[in-house]
Amino acid sequence: MHWLERVFPSGSVSSGLAILSLTIVLGLILGSIKVRGVSFGVVAVLFVALAMSWLGLTIEDSVLGFMRDFAMILFIYPIGLQVGPSFFSSLRAEGLRLNLFGLLAVALGAIFTVIIVLGADLPRELAHGLYTGGFATTPAFAAGEEAIRDKLSSAESRAAALQLASSVYAAAYPFGLLGPILLVLLFRIMFRANVDKELASLREAELAKRPPIETMDIEVTRPELEGTLVKDHTVLQTHRLVLSRVQRDNVITVPNANTQIHVGDIYRVVGPRQSLDKLVEYAGRKRAMDVKTAVSDVVREVIAFTDKQNLGKSLRELDLTKRFGVTIARVTRAGIDLSPTASLRLRFADQLVVIGPSAGVQGAAVELGNSVEQLNRSQLIPIFLGIGLGVLVGSIPFALPGLSSGMRIGLAGGPMLVAIVLSRLGHAGRTVFYMPDSAMSFLRDFGMAVFLACVGLRSGAQFFDLILHGNGLALMGWAAIVTLAPMLIVGFLARWTCKMNYLTICGLTAGAMTSSPTLLFTNEYSKSNVASVAYATVYPLAMLGPVFFTQLIVALLL
Repeated sequence: MHWLERVFPSGSVSSGLAILSLTIVLGLILGSIKVRGVSFGVVAVLFVALAMSWLGLTIEDSVLGFMRDFAMILFIYPIGLQVGPSFFSSLRAEGLRLNLFGLLAVALGAIFTVIIVLGADLPRELAHGLYTGGFATTPAFAAGEEAIRDKLSSAESRAAALQLASSVYAAAYPFGLLGPILLVLLFRIMFRANVDKELASLREAELAKRPPIETMDIEVTRPELEGTLVKDHTVLQTHRLVLSRVQRDNVITVPNANTQIHVGDIYRVVGPRQSLDKLVEYAGRKRAMDVKTAVSDVVREVIAFTDKQNLGKSLRELDLTKRFGVTIARVTRAGIDLSPTASLRLRFADQLVVIGPSAGVQGAAVELGNSVEQLNRSQLIPIFLGIGLGVLVGSIPFALPGLSSGMRIGLAGGPMLVAIVLSRLGHAGRTVFYMPDSAMSFLRDFGMAVFLACVGLRSGAQFFDLILHGNGLALMGWAAIVTLAPMLIVGFLARWTCKMNYLTICGLTAGAMTSSPTLLFTNEYSKSNVASVAYATVYPLAMLGPVFFTQLIVALLL
């Protein structure tokens, strides 16, 4: 493959781009090949990069270092934006317990790593590569490399330590990728779990905790309600019910707080099923509206909230019902249906179901923005502002008792932490911290592919030397212990002490190991996506935990 050197000048920008692009293309092609329904995906880029480096095709270290760090930030920042809205709420109740189990797993992994390195008398420079490879966490590996560069003053010893850690990371990574999937299968056998029963149990618990929002038509039959006003019935506010339409004398209109109730009215009500059933007992009986023959100018439209002047305002402040004669039936945020209470504050990209006269709905659409162009456009200033703040936060050292050198959350943890906070805030003034899903997916995949290519191109020669002539197979065995032992302990504790659902434990395993392939495998395996809840709950802290522990390992052992 040295024909590339004849086409491109050695060490040139064009040569580096050609090698990087070829590596990623071949890796993605290899990663798309499925064996019994399982594929390596973008991770195959690492394996191809190792082979390319072994064949002598690589890029200058200084260029590789810059591209690797920048690509890693591009990979990690969108993840923080994605999980930010649900991160803080996930720390309550069940989420707190899941995160404690997740942190226990990554802490046990660090403990097992230190015991293995000291007990087997392995070179201490490889410790963080063994730990992060066993957990298949690229951000933590990058943080460990940064810690080594800060810890070792000699350029020669620093370069040797980084190469050794990279090789061990690459040797341990395959088991860190496949190990969590093996754990999902092992847990089912050991717990004797019936997937269908576990799924039914989990769905029942979820419905009891967060009932879905439904629609029901209710006819008023109770004489005592005749002549009363909608606003006088606190049952509507107490149970978070919304009256979206009323049919009276074969005419359908939109009710408001001052609408007078008459016997025979048929109201279309939106809310949780249990609350709807209580309203039936309170007001009358179920009866479907005659929408085919009734006279009506009422339309229903889903409107995206994109107006930056009204960011953070509540539905009460907007007062769309009074100003436009429309009703907000529900609000969807990040795929979750919310009850449109008066105090609910709107955030950029919220989806509102608006019902009312066509002219009123059009007026509400203008007020709310409803700009598809705004939704699909990435705001570059907030993105680079967030990345810059993340780099700054990640570079601030903080002291820990017993450690002589300061700790940093690094280029991996800083951008993720800032992204979580900015995503939670939603906006600052008219600056919106929002990124379209397509843009987040692109940056995440692009950053991951470039990062893995840079890691492999930098350490391929030493990796194969380690496997063919060194103790690479033994290191894979140690990596298996680092991967399997912590989650086996945590899985048993979760099952037998907390009676945790099997599928929740699968999601916990995927989240604690930050393993998207394991989540995909679990969802296909169970024919549902219920494990995604535990995965999303644990993932943010599981990303930050290894970043901290890998720096702690470097500080203690070097």
